[in-house]
Amino acid sequence: IREVGVWPFRRVIVPPNVYIVHTRLGHTEPVTIGLGLSFRYNPYTDAYLVVPAAMQTIGIIANSISREKQGINVLAYVQWQINDFSIAYRKLDFSDLRDPLGIVNAQLREQAEAAIKDKIATMSIEEVLTDKQPIIEELTERLKAVAEGRSGGNQAVGEGLGIKIVTVQIKEAYVSSQRLWEHLQAPFRHLHEKNANI
Repeated sequence: IREVGVWPFRRVIVPPNVYIVHTRLGHTEPVTIGLGLSFRYNPYTDAYLVVPAAMQTIGIIANSISREKQGINVLAYVQWQINDFSIAYRKLDFSDLRDPLGIVNAQLREQAEAAIKDKIATMSIEEVLTDKQPIIEELTERLKAVAEGRSGGNQAVGEGLGIKIVTVQIKEAYVSSQRLWEHLQAPFRHLHEKNANI
């Protein structure tokens, strides 16, 4: 983003991969809103907000507790991007000039951590370690309900936040206690040793 010229011929030049919303004193609606739109700018009456359009990736570390009251750490990631900027700029906080998407990333990370913890609390350690699909489905549904205003069957339940959830993945799940992990592995080790001795 760069400002060129002198008032009253000043312009803001916007690259094609950035959303812009430009407001003017006395106007109830934005004068300019969209992707990569440059505009004339009067510093005395105008204000504008710049938001990157690139897809965002959020890393998540959820320290959870299973149904057996045992600690399980889950590493996951969520990818999202702005889908409707005319909604997003009104509902989300892009006020950090150095990292406009930082606050939104932090809020989505908290939502994702809560969804993972809630789901794992209903599952056994074995279920978490052998089948991560229920966690992915729960996390996807919860985030889509908030971000896109959609429920499980993709039915609209509200306007959403103007953003779209692109990918939800669980990278790894592991038991916090080393001793418990060794106990869980013991039957498999014993079976392998038995088969090796036959």
